[in-house]
Amino acid sequence: MVRAVTGPLFVFFSIIYSVIATASESIGAVSEFGWRAYNVDKYGDVPINQIHSWNLQITDGAGNPTGCAPEQVRGGMPAHRHGLPTQPQWHQEREVGNYRIDGLKFQMPGLWQVIFSCKDDRERTHEFIFEFML
Repeated sequence: MVRAVTGPLFVFFSIIYSVIATASESIGAVSEFGWRAYNVDKYGDVPINQIHSWNLQITDGAGNPTGCAPEQVRGGMPAHRHGLPTQPQWHQEREVGNYRIDGLKFQMPGLWQVIFSCKDDRERTHEFIFEFML
């Protein structure tokens, strides 16, 4: 006999599926000012327990690559309440809108969050929040 999953158990599995599906399908993040940041690397290629780099592209609200002065990289595992095990740094590449983040490391599977912040030429701080499951 097959039984339907209902009640609290159904809600639990629905939330878990939602988080995993959203994280695996996510390709970018949006700032409160409508700018977008895309990780041009594939999430499936993120190594566990190895220091590595990401390549980001930042575009304005119209989709044009744009410059933004890198400020901070932070993040961690929200469920475990710990930050990143390294202090990643990011810098602008030669082409406008292209950035490289060096020194990222994720030491275990689970839900991770990485937050990049930068300032535009109008002194507005843009925050890009990436959440993904490893």
